[in-house]
Amino acid sequence: MAFDFDHTELLCDRFYELVDPLGKDPKGRVRVRPGQLIRAQFYYPPTEPYIMEVLGCDPRDETRSQYVIKRLNPGESVTRHVPIKELGLRSDENYSILLAKKRPAVVLQTIESRWLNKLYAEPYVVATPCFTFKPRHDAEYQCNVMAMQYPNLFPVPGKPPGLSKPAVLRFELTQPLPLAATEPFIRKEKGKNKHVVLSDRAWALLLHQFFKFTSGKSLDAELEDTIDAYGELVLDEFKKSTM
Repeated sequence: MAFDFDHTELLCDRFYELVDPLGKDPKGRVRVRPGQLIRAQFYYPPTEPYIMEVLGCDPRDETRSQYVIKRLNPGESVTRHVPIKELGLRSDENYSILLAKKRPAVVLQTIESRWLNKLYAEPYVVATPCFTFKPRHDAEYQCNVMAMQYPNLFPVPGKPPGLSKPAVLRFELTQPLPLAATEPFIRKEKGKNKHVVLSDRAWALLLHQFFKFTSGKSLDAELEDTIDAYGELVLDEFKKSTM
């Protein structure tokens, strides 16, 4: 008998909600808010670190600069080079080689940083990307994820008006993104464009689990008891389905 892994309705009657867009900033970038569903290009490191090392630079014609991709030894000093304006590289910087893919995500926070320029703020979004289960994830592993047995993983359901299929937020890959690189989920309601956010209850669950992941401590004792009871129920139902 196939086991239905998604029982999030036991924790949260309504996981997603539709809200009015926040509009655009003066440069035409669509504003987003914490708890909102977006799509963006996410970057994550390969198992072995690689960099694009500068071999040589011609200050008179930076397009003739030469590079090589090499494995980075953590104990090795990065070779200094002439600053390369074309790539925005300072003399002690190199580009890292990362994997990247456009993914759905949930915004954790937004910020306008003035670290580089006091006059013109840079809008950033801190978000956690969604991943879907693959054939390598057996039924028991999927059940443990949905039962919230892993502190770095948070299951999100595939239900309207949100994601089209169940997914998992990977807290360990939470990262900053420029606002210009994000794209909000858009749904129609009575002919108007709406953005998709987590409901208050779903947002509270996510924040609770994220705080536990980053601190090792529980944010709310009552909510923790509810999550524990939910996890035990999901695991018990899975065991019954395999008998």
